[in-house]
Amino acid sequence: MNKLVVQTTAAYPQPSESAAARLLQLVHLTGSVPRAEATAKLGLPRSTASEAVSELVALGLIAQGPPARRAGAPRGRPSPQLYPDPAGPVVVVARLDSSEAELAVVELGGSVAQRRRIPLPAWGSDPRTTLSALAGLMREAVAESGRPCAGAAVGLAGMVRATDGLVHSALHLDWKSVPAAEILAAELPEIPRVEVGKDASYAALAEHCRGAGRGARTLLTLTCEHLGIGGAVLQQGVPFTGAGHAVEAGHVVVDPAGQPCPCGMRGCLEVSADGRALLKGTPSDPGDPAEVEDLLRRAAAGEPPAAARIAAAAANLGRALASLTNLFDPDRVALSGLLGEYLRIAPDRIHAELEASVVARTQSPEVVVGSVASPVLIGAAEQAFGRLLATPCLMATASPTRSRVVVR
Repeated sequence: MNKLVVQTTAAYPQPSESAAARLLQLVHLTGSVPRAEATAKLGLPRSTASEAVSELVALGLIAQGPPARRAGAPRGRPSPQLYPDPAGPVVVVARLDSSEAELAVVELGGSVAQRRRIPLPAWGSDPRTTLSALAGLMREAVAESGRPCAGAAVGLAGMVRATDGLVHSALHLDWKSVPAAEILAAELPEIPRVEVGKDASYAALAEHCRGAGRGARTLLTLTCEHLGIGGAVLQQGVPFTGAGHAVEAGHVVVDPAGQPCPCGMRGCLEVSADGRALLKGTPSDPGDPAEVEDLLRRAAAGEPPAAARIAAAAANLGRALASLTNLFDPDRVALSGLLGEYLRIAPDRIHAELEASVVARTQSPEVVVGSVASPVLIGAAEQAFGRLLATPCLMATASPTRSRVVVR
């Protein structure tokens, strides 16, 4: 029987970490780093760094390569390179939207080892059937990798409770009160950690760790793949979750007389600025994302009707950002996916509306395009690796015959 443990801490780093954990995180985020440079960056005594390297090598988490002198490096004997062990653990992650699942196996260091897209059953299909099929595909992907699996994470658009992965509502999948993490954990007992989270939270984590959010004190991220708009706030890398469903940015009202939203209100951001809004679609027939790509190309080329539609959506996005900035006071805002295209094509419309925020006028938050490709998948991988990165010794105690499920 699976044991369900609720964990509410940040993915990583965590307080009182070992030198080995800090070193593993550095190697994971850099991909490759000279041993001497790692020792200096972490402020470790040489003997402590040597012990940490030996521990991580013995656990099969990192490897040492031949010394390589880098341009501008000080003279002297070059330092061995530290990099993720090519046979080390992976995680398996997925992103669900209204029509398909995108699945990937990701290595330490953030490299994607394999990726595939899978059509989902029709809108409104039984969620247990969908999740069971997804679990089977995730299991196959791990088996194909031939490597130990440190965890799994699935991101989807909707109200996903941060504490236990319960999908309270996913309007674009027609799911209500689905214990998605619990279902996947039961289907994947051989994977030690199974999580389900809000796609925007994973996108924010990706930008914080590897993209446009690096170095931000308070990062507000909004993302849109095509249908629906999600948001997340990280403060010093720690997500703001409220009671479990914080930052439902897609349901900030930008036009009280606007289109009805499936949530029950009118004029929400997502029905005013997502791909469905551009194509005037519906939740069950949101239109073809390829049509949105064509519209963006025409708008970027200056075609007036297309540019006007993008500008209107960008203005609605700016209004939502004004409200969110008043609430969270971010020093940086990262716009991912379709919303990033609005910033590229119609930045003036976004900034003009954002100026309505008294906080924005005072603090001038930086608004940037998200720079991580497939941010939901990459952020899900960061989340899935989190426990191992904070506690590398878990590799020594992991057992393929014992199920240890941690749901955050």
